[in-house]
Amino acid sequence: MSFNTKSLFSLRSWLFYAEVLAVIGFIVLAVLYIQRGSAELEAPPLSQAGTFIEKADTLFAEQDLVDAALFYWRALQALETAEKEQEVSVNGVSQTSAEARLHANLRIAEIYSQSNWLKDAKARLAHAARIQPDHPDVRLLRGKLLRDEGLDDELLAQATEEFLAVLESDPSNAEAHYLLGVLYQGNRQYKQAVEHYKQAIDNDPEFQNIASEKAPIGILARLQLSRTYSKMLQAYRFLDREFTDEDLAEVSRLESEAILVLEQAYEKRPEMDEIVNDLVRLWLVRADALGREDIETRGYANALRAYERIVELDPQEVRAWERMAEIYGSFLKDKVKALEMYRKVYEIEPHPTVLANVKSLEEEVAAELESEE
Repeated sequence: MSFNTKSLFSLRSWLFYAEVLAVIGFIVLAVLYIQRGSAELEAPPLSQAGTFIEKADTLFAEQDLVDAALFYWRALQALETAEKEQEVSVNGVSQTSAEARLHANLRIAEIYSQSNWLKDAKARLAHAARIQPDHPDVRLLRGKLLRDEGLDDELLAQATEEFLAVLESDPSNAEAHYLLGVLYQGNRQYKQAVEHYKQAIDNDPEFQNIASEKAPIGILARLQLSRTYSKMLQAYRFLDREFTDEDLAEVSRLESEAILVLEQAYEKRPEMDEIVNDLVRLWLVRADALGREDIETRGYANALRAYERIVELDPQEVRAWERMAEIYGSFLKDKVKALEMYRKVYEIEPHPTVLANVKSLEEEVAAELESEE
């Protein structure tokens, strides 16, 4: 049987391009449908606006953004039927039609923002701003959009001004504090970043979920606060002088605080890889430092506790198992525990050198048991 390779290649190419065009066509149709807000449908009565918003809010919380946008658009269409400012019931709460339009426009703008349609997000935000230009949510989203397109210092400075304006009217706004912390951290203004991260943590004691973020602000602020402390620690590593007692105390404090806030975050979100990875890294630094101290003091209890915490966080962290094996075998002369650790190392990384250590320790332990008998 023979076949034409060139024809087969051409067929595959045609199928590939046809699939690409189909996907592009689908996306274009979806975008047009959402942006027009189902304009071809007859405008529903004002009485349905509240129901549309309730449904849209539920979908938005579930991050079903396409369907949420469609229901917000339907709510806006219903609200346009009002001849003057009228009351609308949303979740049993009465609000003016202007308040309902503000809410729907803000949510649509945020959906566009999450979909990376920044131009459309800014256009929809402008509609919300015309209703209430200084509303905290308007300024918060404007700051986010400026941050997302912040390719220069001027745009980032404008974003900072928007978040600060939010806090002037709402000092307990945890998200604004967190976003300011991120901007200050990126600009290496670490003291200001620390202050706003702490404020964000204090103002999110219940760890409220925010649809646009991967975790509650109280979690994200702790993660970034720990990273800011780590950045501040790096500055001490490059000091061109001997450490003073004050320097040593500050280094110890920063290291402890970096671990503490991450442990708090881990307690609430143990499944979050970023937290686990950062915690393991910090505990490794702490454990190595304790191990060096313990060589002089012949201790090792503190170092072992640190390594044990590391393998609790990540049972596959081979460096911690290796170091515990070395401490038990070389310093504490506990061959049974050293053998246990080396077996774990070999289970994770079956290297010939590790196997040789396991075999050697097995022989030594067996010999000691025979001598005891």
